[in-house]
Amino acid sequence: MRPAAPYEGEIRTEGPVTVVYLHDSSGEVAACGTIAVVGTDAITDRVETDAAHRRRGLGRAMMSALAEAAVVQGDRIAADGLA
Repeated sequence: MRPAAPYEGEIRTEGPVTVVYLHDSSGEVAACGTIAVVGTDAITDRVETDAAHRRRGLGRAMMSALAEAAVVQGDRIAADGLA
């Protein structure tokens, strides 16, 4: 995951749940999202970009990071989409 500058990504995984945060240059959360993998299926939830940071490619960066995390956790559909 490589969001456009000046944004930095942070990924936290606990068990089957991964939360991705994209922080702006002041450290505030500009976007975030959650994905959980159950078996070989992934469930995406709470994907949001703060209104002040929209239209900068953060949604795409977020969904890419969530899909990559799902593949690591064993999701097969995301793996097919990333191939």
